[in-house]
Order: sequence, then structure tokens, then C-alpha cells
Amino acid sequence: MSFIKRLGYYLGGFSAGLIFLAFFLNGKRTQCNYGPDARVLNNLSKKEWVYAPGVSQSFILDSLTIQALIKNGDVDFGLSEIEKDSCKIYLIETELKLREYDLKVENCARTATILSIRVSD
Repeated sequence: MSFIKRLGYYLGGFSAGLIFLAFFLNGKRTQCNYGPDARVLNNLSKKEWVYAPGVSQSFILDSLTIQALIKNGDVDFGLSEIEKDSCKIYLIETELKLREYDLKVENCARTATILSIRVSD
């Protein structure tokens, strides 16, 4: 088989695969999170949010603000407690509306519990 025929078969199969993927993934919000930071934030964004009893009522945030903080946040793995087996505790640092937020979040199987919120101007 000549090179031109092999190239034709390859390009034909490749283009058919691209068309199949375009129809298969069309309209779905697929994403690839390769870094550990992105995987943790994606996992937290899908959970139900609960406030710990010790969190001050003045720092209670609505769900849209929490989603914005998670979307723009960075996980500080050095200050997080990730060696636990059950519920790991992460420190999320982010900035929103010229204020810096530090959220301490406990990530369990079904819920994400906000343990503390620190706000700096």
C-alpha cells in the first residue's frame, strides 16, 4: 500500500473521530483538572456547604460568594491537613472585591464544612 493511501486512511479516520467527539461532547461541560489544586477546588465546588458552629455570624457568606471564592482560590497545601483518612482540611486563599479571604474548609464525602473565615482588607 502506498504512502498516499495510508495517509488518506489515517486522515479519514482521524476526521471521523473528531466529528464523533464533537457530537458526543457537544453541550456537555467537560473539563480536565490536572493539578492537585484544581482537583480539590472542583471537588469542593460540587459539595453542599455547611457552616461550623464556631463561625461568626458576621462572616456568613451566600452561596454565590462562596462559589466565586472557590473559583478564584488557591489551596495552600503547606497549611492544609491532608494526611487524614476521613475528612481532609484545606486552607483556601483568594481575593475578591479587593479583600483577601482565607477559608478553612473540611472536605468530607458529601459536605464541605467551613471551619473558619478570615478577611483582610
